[in-house]
Formats: sequence, C-alpha cells, structure tokens
Amino acid sequence: MGPFHLPAIPDDVSVIAFGDVHGCYDKLEILLEQIEERLASMPERRHIVVSVGDLVDRGPDSARVVERLSAGLPGCELVVLKGNHEAMMLEFIRGGEDAEAWLHNGGLRTLASYGIDLERTLAEGPTLHGLRRAFLDAIPEHHLAFLAKMPLSYGCGDYFFVHAGVRPGRPPDRQDEEDLLWIRNEFLDWDGDFGKRIVHGHTPVDIATFRHNRINLDTGACFGGPLTAVLLEGTEATIF
Repeated sequence: MGPFHLPAIPDDVSVIAFGDVHGCYDKLEILLEQIEERLASMPERRHIVVSVGDLVDRGPDSARVVERLSAGLPGCELVVLKGNHEAMMLEFIRGGEDAEAWLHNGGLRTLASYGIDLERTLAEGPTLHGLRRAFLDAIPEHHLAFLAKMPLSYGCGDYFFVHAGVRPGRPPDRQDEEDLLWIRNEFLDWDGDFGKRIVHGHTPVDIATFRHNRINLDTGACFGGPLTAVLLEGTEATIF
C-alpha cells in the first residue's frame, strides 16, 4: 500500500466484519439485529458482512450459530470465512489423522449443541467412530454443505479478511492454508506492510486491536468478552 496510503474500501461500499463467535448465539443475534437495522435504514447502500471464522466450539450454541449464518442475511452480501475450528470439525467428520484434536478444543460442546447425548454415546463405546457416526446422524446436510464451501479469505479494496493472519513476505493471494487458519506470532509481531491491511481473529485480545497493517476482532466472546465488529467505509475503520 505504501507508507502514506491510508487503506480504503471502495466509495460505494460498507463492510461490517466481526470476530470469532465460538457458539455464542445470543451475542451473534444481538449483533445481527443491529446490522439488519442498518441495512433497512440504508437500502441503497452496498453492504458486505464478513465473519472471520470460528463459528463453532467452546460456546453453548454452535448448531444455532451455523444455522443462523447458513440461512444468509437479506440485504447484504454475507461472507463467512473458514476458521481453524471449522477445519478441525471437518477433519473430524472426514476421519482424518488429527480428528481427535477437535474434541479437545471445544468439539464436545459442539456435539452436544447438535443434540448428541455424549454420556450415552460414550457409554455405548468410547470411540471416535461412535462419536462421528452420532454426529453425522445429527448434523443437517445443509450445515455440512455450508461448512464445506467456506472460503479461506476475502478481499475488498485495500483490505484482506482472513481467520488467523498471513505470512509476512508473501502476497495475500499466495498464502498457504495452514497459515491462513493457524498462524500467530510470525504474523502478530510483524510491523511491516502485508500489501493489504489484514482483518482477522483467532488470537483473543481484551479489546479490538487496530494497527496500521492489521485489525484483530477476536475479543473472546466465548470467554465472557464481547462479539466485536468493525465498520469500514472509505478510509474510516470504527467499532460498529
């Protein structure tokens, strides 16, 4: 972008991006109601709403969060990015080598949110296969389709939206999936130009972090913090 160029969104566009939901349906619903009020009051405006991923795990209502966002949001373009927790969830469903990791990172609460009786299922046979079978019986097909087609990133103007971050020294459009979903210190500690201003989540902070090269929206909704959103218009970036 260059040292004197303020990152900007195209003049005819408003972007609202929000951080990691982690099953906190009530907080998501309050935010979406506020967004819907804005959409109704400005029907002539092009609005893009972006989730930076991690809809599921840890919080109590992952199934309801997925259902709400999979239904879309009338009056705007809704972009829901894949987070590392969705990636782990899909790995569990596929029966991949790291399938068990999901269960130790909030996956059991997600299974419970889909109505799975964990105590009974585990008593019948405490195996990954049993849990996977119960999950596949419980999760709606449209949820699976929604999760499977989540993009890893989204770009608008001088902004690049992603779950975790990007690896310094590589253009945003040439990043590895592993970094987009999981990177932390190499990205967070970098003070240089990424080519775009990055909007991300993944690493919880007490309040949203606004830096010249990135904005962190993960304010720990599942740990008692708020679900934070940013409004981007022109060269302005403000808490929504």
